[in-house]
Amino acid sequence: MKNLAIIQARMGATRLPGKVLLKVRGITLLEYEVERVRQSKKIHKIVVATTNQKPDDQIEKLCQRIGLDCFRGSEEDVLDRYYQCSLKYPDYDNIVRITGDCPLIDPEVVDQVIGLFEENDLDYASNIEEETYPDGMDVEVFKRTVLAEADAKAKLQSEREHVTQYIRKNTSYHKGNLAAEQDFSRFRLTVDNQEDFPVIEFIIKNSNPSDGFRKYITLLMDNPEVMKKNIHLIRNEGLKKSLKQDYQIKK
Repeated sequence: MKNLAIIQARMGATRLPGKVLLKVRGITLLEYEVERVRQSKKIHKIVVATTNQKPDDQIEKLCQRIGLDCFRGSEEDVLDRYYQCSLKYPDYDNIVRITGDCPLIDPEVVDQVIGLFEENDLDYASNIEEETYPDGMDVEVFKRTVLAEADAKAKLQSEREHVTQYIRKNTSYHKGNLAAEQDFSRFRLTVDNQEDFPVIEFIIKNSNPSDGFRKYITLLMDNPEVMKKNIHLIRNEGLKKSLKQDYQIKK
């Protein structure tokens, strides 16, 4: 079974526009994230899926520079962007979803979620159904056939925007969740708001590209003045807003 990692990224993020191309030590956060994902032993190919909007030409150019495939699709219908991207790579059985606001994604956690998925012959696996990992360590894996079904049947705006909502709610799928050895969910290792960037910058400057998330947590606990910069922010703010304002769409 071959695993295709699709990293969704765009310049037009609502809370922190252009976040994926912010730089630390001269390297964009998207490049840093790609290099983290490349350390995975279970991912066979990585693609960045961005939008067909003009500002995202910059993301495509970055992908070309670092030798990475880039797919361009719908800005608002991210589920369809994933599905159309998957059609370009028919030889890959499973899709690994990682978002562009996770520059510190831990390749060991990625492999553990994929391992759970493969060993139990699941339709969907993640570490987000029960949130025990830090925000910024989110990994989801699903069969390409499940993605195709979701794209065909998902009708709610939240399901189109957040990719796996239809799959997560569907009780007919065989699903599993990877839990951390303790609850780390209060720690924030994502870059979604302005307050997140100095925290990410501090961690990158004071760690190695091969370090795991536990090293990052130690850094934050040893430097509480840094951790306090973003710990007040709400996890999954965009999803919660989308669910609150949800509506049915025609497709």
